[in-house]
Amino acid sequence: MTLALCRVRRGFYMDSAALMRLSQALGARPGILQAALMIGSPSNKRLLADAGLLAEAGGAAGANDLIIALHAEDAAAGAAALAEAAVLLDRPSASGGDAGQYRPRSLEAARGILEGANLALISVPGEFAAEEARKALRHELHVMIFSDNVTLAEEKALKLEARERGLLLMGPDCGSAIISGAPLGFANVVPRGRIGIVAASGSGLQ
Repeated sequence: MTLALCRVRRGFYMDSAALMRLSQALGARPGILQAALMIGSPSNKRLLADAGLLAEAGGAAGANDLIIALHAEDAAAGAAALAEAAVLLDRPSASGGDAGQYRPRSLEAARGILEGANLALISVPGEFAAEEARKALRHELHVMIFSDNVTLAEEKALKLEARERGLLLMGPDCGSAIISGAPLGFANVVPRGRIGIVAASGSGLQ
């Protein structure tokens, strides 16, 4: 008989792209039917519940916590995958950065390091994405919103503000883009050319 298992890491944050990579790695393990690592926001917990992945421990998680949710063939496979998740999350490279490398914790600090930057990628729980995108627009940055679960009203307001400022705003739920040869989110290798294309589905466009 299959079962759903959850483990919660309190006060632990990692961006959505990194969590998706770890989810795929755990989902490929023997005896694991499905795996998802998500910040414990209300919308994410609803998604996990709808997928049959939200066990009791996950329901108690808060918006500053990480939920590791598994659908396993048996308890042994689930326990092994949870142990592997702990190892992967504790690796310095898990979030894509080098160990010991300074990582700014605010938009202002990041701009101080990357003075020529002109685009911000927003990858936070949907409840917070609109405010972060708004900050980026007001720093005159183009924006790619990787996050989903942004309300239609917030999306409309952000896009109107971006248009007024002459800035590009992609998303919400924009998972793929290639700009001037730089891949953002999930992107394939494609040849350079003189034509730019925008579509409702970036992965489908590729």
